[in-house]
Amino acid sequence: MGANFKDYIVATAPLMFLVQRTRTIQGFSIKGEFPDGLNGVIFKLSAGVSFSSWGEDVDIHMFPYNEQQIMIEIKSECALPTQIVDWGKNRHNVEDIMRYLLNGINSMRVDPRTVPQIMFK
Repeated sequence: MGANFKDYIVATAPLMFLVQRTRTIQGFSIKGEFPDGLNGVIFKLSAGVSFSSWGEDVDIHMFPYNEQQIMIEIKSECALPTQIVDWGKNRHNVEDIMRYLLNGINSMRVDPRTVPQIMFK
C-alpha cells in the first residue's frame, strides 16, 4: 500500500448540497459515484501525475451522521502502490478538498478513534 492520508469531518449541511459541491471539484477527475447502502455516497477521484508523485487516488465517503450533520471521510493515497513517500501531497489533497467542500459550512474535525467502523478501512 502506498503512502496515504485520511481526515474525518462532521459538517452541518444537507447531504445533497455536499454531493453537488463534490461534483464541481476542480483539479481531480471523478472516476465514479456510488451509493454506500447507508443513505450516503462514495466518490472515487484521481489526481494526475505531478513532479512530486505518480498521481493519487482519492475516496470521499459522505453519509448522514445524525439528523443535522453529515460525516465526511476523505482519503488520498498514492496511485503507485510502491510509493512510500508522498512529500505531503496526500495531506495537501485532503486539505484542499475539505476547504473547498466546507467553505461557508459549520464543521468540526473528528478524532479518528471515534469514527464509526462503517468508514473506509
